[in-house]
Amino acid sequence: MKNYIFLMVIAVLGLAACHSGNSSSTKDFIPGTYVSQARSEYSIANDTLVIEAGKNTENIYLITRKTGYRRITDGKLQPLQHQVKHWSGEWDEQKQILQIMQTGNFLLFYPDKGSLLNGSTEYGKL
Repeated sequence: MKNYIFLMVIAVLGLAACHSGNSSSTKDFIPGTYVSQARSEYSIANDTLVIEAGKNTENIYLITRKTGYRRITDGKLQPLQHQVKHWSGEWDEQKQILQIMQTGNFLLFYPDKGSLLNGSTEYGKL
């Protein structure tokens, strides 16, 4: 019986170590540059998210979104346009999400796939 309890304690500690390791690796994965491309009958867009750890804070990140897009009007590509937005995000350790403070949106990270999800848009990490 003592051996059984000992094995159960070891198993629980092992699972706890794996879980905390995964959340730590997700947080370590966050900083970087992520890219996405989209195309529709109305436009072509390239989107880049640059995420940096905030200074003097453990769970705050600075996010710069750079979008280049070309509208399609009557089947013709229009001149390239650019947009830059600056956001800040707070990492929620329990939910494993980075919530963008200005919009309320959140980013989900998938280190095993090398990507993040912003709404329905998937970005690959460079």
